[in-house]
Amino acid sequence: MMKRRILLSLTLLLLLVPLRGQNPQQVFDRANQLYQQNQFAQAQGEYEKLLQNGCEGAELEYNLGNACYKSGQLAKAILHYERARKLNPGDEDLRHNLRLAALMITDKIEVAPRFFLWQLWDRGKAACSMDAITWLSYGCFAACLGAIALLLHARTYALRRFAFITALACGAGCLLFFATFLAKRADTLRRDSAIVMNDIVTLKNAPDAQSSDAFVLHGGVKVQLLDQVGQWLKIRIADGNVGWIEQKAVEVI
Repeated sequence: MMKRRILLSLTLLLLLVPLRGQNPQQVFDRANQLYQQNQFAQAQGEYEKLLQNGCEGAELEYNLGNACYKSGQLAKAILHYERARKLNPGDEDLRHNLRLAALMITDKIEVAPRFFLWQLWDRGKAACSMDAITWLSYGCFAACLGAIALLLHARTYALRRFAFITALACGAGCLLFFATFLAKRADTLRRDSAIVMNDIVTLKNAPDAQSSDAFVLHGGVKVQLLDQVGQWLKIRIADGNVGWIEQKAVEVI
């Protein structure tokens, strides 16, 4: 069943702007209390008020996703879960709720197969948080410097060989973790995916309402944004199919 965890602290990444005489933490606490009292629509309104006033955070997006889910707004719930996942991909409760919401989507789209190395890369990125990768990078860098110092002062061939191999391994690890950090950072900043918000929408084969129909999607489906012509977006779904959709029918993650 749906995990009801409510996070009681909020990291405000942008502003601490008063909201009609109340600070954002007070509004966030009130929204959490409304959620715990099963007043989901009211809690959703309070969370959205924070977003409208420039507040950001994985906890805010996660709690808003929960409120939308409980209010029966599946597409909005998935949208905010996905936004929370960009900020905190390692949260197991979040991933559980997102999987549960995805089961409720009308369209069951099979994911097109990908090269296994790219799958391993994606899993590796998702396995560690930004903080963990940062500390691993520092650790490898420090170990690499230590191995280089040992190499310069070693008096035996065996010790120099050990220090050389250790320096290479730690240097490679440092580069790998740094590349992973940059990739995760880029994923956070990317805006090339969106969620279909309309209950049902017909995609076209060209950016024109008079064009022939391509296929139909329902609310909650995640799509990749490829191109834009006026108010039309070219999108690709998980199985590889491509079509054009009106911009107003989707919301960028």
